[in-house]
Amino acid sequence: MLIHDDDEFRKALIKSLDRKHFTVTFSPDGDDAVRLLRERRFRVVLLGVDVAARKGLATLEYLRANRAALAAVVIIIGDPSPDLRNHARDADETLLKPVDPNYVANRARVYCGH
Repeated sequence: MLIHDDDEFRKALIKSLDRKHFTVTFSPDGDDAVRLLRERRFRVVLLGVDVAARKGLATLEYLRANRAALAAVVIIIGDPSPDLRNHARDADETLLKPVDPNYVANRARVYCGH
């Protein structure tokens, strides 16, 4: 699952994930993402986080609170920020922007064993 509000980056990442034979479900906002996370199982969750604007943090809280039940790998994609370190502990991996969509897809592939 991909949760990111930047259309350009999201489209590039979906293209990269598609080339690696992933089935991608995406959401541009946290409320919709939480609904999808409650309805379906995902192996990897790619979450765009903007600590300064507080975007993605509510979704990250949901992922943390439901970690065992979800059984998904969480990869945060965020802008470099000292505050991001506080949230990085809630993820399996944190990737700092700017990040190449192909690199993100390769990291997801590692966790899925593709």
